[in-house]
Amino acid sequence: MSTTEQIEVKKQSEIKINDNKYTRVTSHLVLSAHLNAANTLFGGLLIQWVDECAGIFVMEKLKTHLIVTKKISEVLYNEPSRLGDVLELLCRIKKVGKTSLTVECVARAKQIDSDDRLRIILNCDLVFVKIDKFGKPSPHNFILEDI
Repeated sequence: MSTTEQIEVKKQSEIKINDNKYTRVTSHLVLSAHLNAANTLFGGLLIQWVDECAGIFVMEKLKTHLIVTKKISEVLYNEPSRLGDVLELLCRIKKVGKTSLTVECVARAKQIDSDDRLRIILNCDLVFVKIDKFGKPSPHNFILEDI
């Protein structure tokens, strides 16, 4: 494949949870460097991954990198993640404002060598605001057909 060839993605990975459709945005493997003193995934690192994941999701929706995180809602850590877990980070748009998008992010974990049961380890909402080149809120003109 040459560097000038176009690659077309027909449909991003859609996952349905409790009648809501999410898009799988990123995945992470939990390594020893990611663990806290209790030998579980450090919560601050997981929030960093969630913010990055949701930011990528919003950038792709709005077709711009000029966005900022305005708010991260109450973060619910449902259960710990451990060494070797594979995490899936999923997003969906919950609300569209004039300059903002509210995104729900869910982190799921599974241990590959066991029963492959997916566990929801975290969920929260994040609000992103589109900004102009001066850092001021800017209308995004995004319309969501189906929330």
